[in-house]
Amino acid sequence: MNTNRALLDLDAIPTMFNHHVATAADLIALGLPGSTIEERCRDGGPWQRLQPGLVLLGNAPPSRAQRIQAALTVAGPEAVLTGVDALALHGMSAARLEGPVHVLVPPRRQSRLVDGVFFDRTNVLPVAQLRSRFPVAPLARATIDTCRRATTAEHVRALLTETVRHGRISPATLRDELARTTTRGTALPRRILAEIDDGVRSVAQGWARRLVHRAGLPPPRWRVPITGPTGAHLATPDAWWDDVGLAWEVDSYGFDLSTADYTAALRRAAHLTAAGIVVIHTPPTQLRDEPSVVADLLRAAHTQAAARPRPPVEAA
Repeated sequence: MNTNRALLDLDAIPTMFNHHVATAADLIALGLPGSTIEERCRDGGPWQRLQPGLVLLGNAPPSRAQRIQAALTVAGPEAVLTGVDALALHGMSAARLEGPVHVLVPPRRQSRLVDGVFFDRTNVLPVAQLRSRFPVAPLARATIDTCRRATTAEHVRALLTETVRHGRISPATLRDELARTTTRGTALPRRILAEIDDGVRSVAQGWARRLVHRAGLPPPRWRVPITGPTGAHLATPDAWWDDVGLAWEVDSYGFDLSTADYTAALRRAAHLTAAGIVVIHTPPTQLRDEPSVVADLLRAAHTQAAARPRPPVEAA
């Protein structure tokens, strides 16, 4: 007799697997015979098959968490959960836990039909965050993925508003996320994000526009996407002087940036600087309290940018 099989506590096996979902191969590796798995998955048995080779170690209908675990198990170790389930795990209440589980997978991964799961092949897999033992897309990516599949303007507006206000993700970070994703399904979130963006930014941008005028600088283009020599999106600065390649970022999403906003701002600045662009960052408090200092900085930056060859970038 195989002692491993003899010593197996069948009732304890579910506790060994996240959300009680296991592959048949994992159960066999524990020493459980295939015939025992088959017997326990029969009608009325204590287990059930979710998909070929995938077992739910319980006989109740699968919960949403178990459906997520099943989808991630099928998708493989690089898979990342996104969409409404990721938003819910980030604590966003506007997410409606309905529709298919949305899982991001590498482009080389073969699509597989699984009931209630949408496998989304992407060239840009985000770095996952672990929440409730699930690998979850960061909040900005999960929001954009959800908005791209939402069908009503009201739902998109609720999702974006909550992410900006309660998730403390800036519209600039969401705009950058939109620029990195496929264009399919982005028209509605782009329009509504622009509406939200205008409201959030109105005070600081009003200061910025008046300051540019008082500084005697030529008018810039506002919030224009910049692409590098290869056509890849670099960033969308608040103000852009195209003739000299000068970018101005007004960090105006609340007067204290969240960690995510700060990291995104640094990333945008790094992309712009690496492309040879002169970048100026200004907090809104400095715009309000020291406008003459900011005007001097902008004039000096414009002179510096004009004194060297314009970088090979394009404004949309």
